[in-house]
Amino acid sequence: MAGSTRHLLKNRLNIMKHLFVLFLCNLCSLLFAFNNGNVSYQTIHLSDDDKQVIREYIRKQTEIYDPAEKMITQKFSSWHYHRDATEGIFHETRMSLYYALALLDTEEKEQEAEAFAIIRKIISLQNTDPQSPSCGVWPYFMEEPLQTKKSSTDYNWADFLGVSLLDIYMDHHERLPLDLREEIKDALVLAARSIQKRNVHPGYTNIAIMGSYVTYLVAHLFDLSDLQEYAEQRWQNFYNYTQQQGGFSEYNSPTYTIIALDELLRMKKHIVHPAIQTVVDTLYFTAWDMIARHYHSPTQQWAGPQSRSYYTLVQPSFYGLLYQASGGKIDLAYRSEGYNVRMKHHLPEQLLPYFLSPEYPRMEKEIFKRSHPQVEGACLLTDKYTLASVNRSNMWIQRRPLLAYWGEAQQASSYLQLRFLHDGYDFCAASFYSSQKENKVLAALAFTTNGGDKHVRNDDLVDGKFRAKDLRLRFEFGNTPVEDLIIPNEKTQSFGFQTNNISFRFCLFYHQFGTMQGRWEKGGDGVRSWIDFVFYSGEETEINLPEMDAAGLGFVFAMDEDAATNTVSFSDKNGILSAQWQDLELIMSLKPKEKEENL
Repeated sequence: MAGSTRHLLKNRLNIMKHLFVLFLCNLCSLLFAFNNGNVSYQTIHLSDDDKQVIREYIRKQTEIYDPAEKMITQKFSSWHYHRDATEGIFHETRMSLYYALALLDTEEKEQEAEAFAIIRKIISLQNTDPQSPSCGVWPYFMEEPLQTKKSSTDYNWADFLGVSLLDIYMDHHERLPLDLREEIKDALVLAARSIQKRNVHPGYTNIAIMGSYVTYLVAHLFDLSDLQEYAEQRWQNFYNYTQQQGGFSEYNSPTYTIIALDELLRMKKHIVHPAIQTVVDTLYFTAWDMIARHYHSPTQQWAGPQSRSYYTLVQPSFYGLLYQASGGKIDLAYRSEGYNVRMKHHLPEQLLPYFLSPEYPRMEKEIFKRSHPQVEGACLLTDKYTLASVNRSNMWIQRRPLLAYWGEAQQASSYLQLRFLHDGYDFCAASFYSSQKENKVLAALAFTTNGGDKHVRNDDLVDGKFRAKDLRLRFEFGNTPVEDLIIPNEKTQSFGFQTNNISFRFCLFYHQFGTMQGRWEKGGDGVRSWIDFVFYSGEETEINLPEMDAAGLGFVFAMDEDAATNTVSFSDKNGILSAQWQDLELIMSLKPKEKEENL
């Protein structure tokens, strides 16, 4: 009996000892923190509300998740410069890592195995061939490995997937199996070395910041002395360049300013070096200041001009970001929970008046790039509308060089966006120049012999030649009935109309493009409407820009203005267009030539 009692007590002590060890393990996991004097991180624990947002994201992604391949799928039917295929269903690398991170963020034990399997699968798709130029980079899709793909490699995928792997490695470090930690470490080092080898120019704002973050963290996490030196110098170079230019080269971008904010916030969270933190804080304020000064309260839009944008109307996640970053002070009816709940942004208090009590009318003028030739932006914000332009740009699909908003708030806002289309797609070899004073813009377009066709860098024209079935300048109107639009009877006739209590005036004062005469058209597709000046439409023909002595057009535009706009004085002597209209002046080359810097 005594032996049984001793045995029972021994079992109870063992159980208590085991429970105590489990308690300590859980406590260590809860309190886990890493700080080596340069970088710091600890296990992430999100709030119940944040986890609910993540679970909703997981629910939606599960619908397109392929459990057999451990990857998220994507269906598309359009051209892209980094894809071989133009249509089909493909397994995507970046979104799959996002999905794995979301599974871990729920802190639900039953989700771990699937998350780990996804991470291993994505790591296996990284190019690890040391002889390959793209070693350390991932493909977009499992179906298009870098070793055999024909289209150009997107080297940014080393940066983007590197950031996600760092999130996984640091925020869930204690949960990762030891062998998986090593796999992630090896993948991160390869990605960082790719970023180091590529060494992007500091003018490539979002990638310059992102690559600095990845290389710095990897260098200090894994004690790579040469990479530490590179990362610190790269960050200092980016800061110096940005200060010299007066701001981000990828200026006022609804997409990439927020990406920059996210990466700067990661730096604030994980880099503990005081000097670097001071720089990060300065740039973090710079990004928010850009957003604040271009926020238009009546339409709740992000006013132009914009260097890069994927959507002309602001996406709902932006309103969720403002709500979260302002501590609920900017509470808009359209706000969405679709913003990244992992990123706890803080909108500087001194910028809140731009959102809550803005002063109108107001002109925002700024120099985006001080290096010659300078890039300057102008934006008029009133209590009815906003009109913005940049003095020089190109017509890449991501550019917004002339942009206006008016009407109702959020997705009901109306907009005017200038485009130049080659066979229905935005033509990068078309260059834009303008001068703006308040609600009036004097503008012109020219052409470059080595500019891009569909992409600003990846498919430059060869010898200034291209084939076309259709070429047109488009004034695109969103949320505007086509019935409200009018076109002139003659090419250079001043014309105007009113829609939604805002008047618009146009006048094409100059047009020359070989022997093509040009004409006005209007149309719409039920979502957008447009006024087009058609350069050419017909059988496919070859366009040879170097053979043209003059190729371009000039126009004036006024918003909320009833006065005639056909009083433009101009000359086109010796291949130079010189135009004056009221207080505005513009000079540009009409002879197609090689593209300049800062376009």
